[in-house]
Amino acid sequence: MSSLVYWNNGTLYVNPTSRCSNDCLFCILGFNDGVYGFDLRLDKDPTPTELTAALKHVDLSQYNEAAIVGFGEPLLNLDGTLASAEYLSSHELRVRINTNGHARLFYPDCNVAKELSESGVSEIQISLNAPDAQTYVKLCRPSHGAEAFLSLLDFAEDCNKYMKVIFSVVRIPGIDINACRELAREFDIELRVRDFKGSFELMQEIAAILDE
Repeated sequence: MSSLVYWNNGTLYVNPTSRCSNDCLFCILGFNDGVYGFDLRLDKDPTPTELTAALKHVDLSQYNEAAIVGFGEPLLNLDGTLASAEYLSSHELRVRINTNGHARLFYPDCNVAKELSESGVSEIQISLNAPDAQTYVKLCRPSHGAEAFLSLLDFAEDCNKYMKVIFSVVRIPGIDINACRELAREFDIELRVRDFKGSFELMQEIAAILDE
């Protein structure tokens, strides 16, 4: 049975969706059904009520923080994400979220950054993944094309007004980490470099695609 909540090393995680607007070459969905021993693939998005019901069965005092991450892009289930953040923050837990940063494309008439802040999110990690739109399209294969990269940067600026923002990038041959670091510096945002979790063979395949 798929899990709506899961945990590891003092962090409680919320899994609001398996959908994503990216199809990243390195994504764990391509070679695993979950993390930390939990099955995270969902057939449909849980409702806000279903997510808060799952959280009510958890002893929140065991955890140092909560992270809305899951197996997809959490902001595609915005109502569920906001409800989860509100519940968790009301119980005095620090709440952070990981996102691909496409919220402006999903909800062009909403100030999603402000809504997240008002729900209790205090930190957001945005998957930068590349220093430019061309590389981003090759690596992440966004459904919105190159526009997704530019929108990601705009959303990061939105979020910077309300909460701590971190850019992340996966260490893969063909990705210029220094260029990513320079771009993050231009936005006055910290860059976090993550290790690649897939096989060496997959890393080689990705590097070859980026080199085309």
